[in-house]
Amino acid sequence: MVNFKVIEISNMDIQSLKIDLIHWLTELEDISVLEKLHSFKNQREGSLSKAHKDLLDGRISSYQENPDSLIDWDDMVKELDKRL
Repeated sequence: MVNFKVIEISNMDIQSLKIDLIHWLTELEDISVLEKLHSFKNQREGSLSKAHKDLLDGRISSYQENPDSLIDWDDMVKELDKRL
């Protein structure tokens, strides 16, 4: 298992860290490490921002407080079609 250690780095050092990692990756032969890094990359790209999480949490709370206030999707489409 790959353990990721959180490090503090200044903005000036970010580019040198990226270059170091690129160099390391180009020479890496361990397929299991590459697969784990790829999986980590995909998880990061697929994760929601805090703003989106907050929005979804708000909508879930709203639904839980008043589940009968929802509008059926088909009814919504019909209503929009009438207006257009």
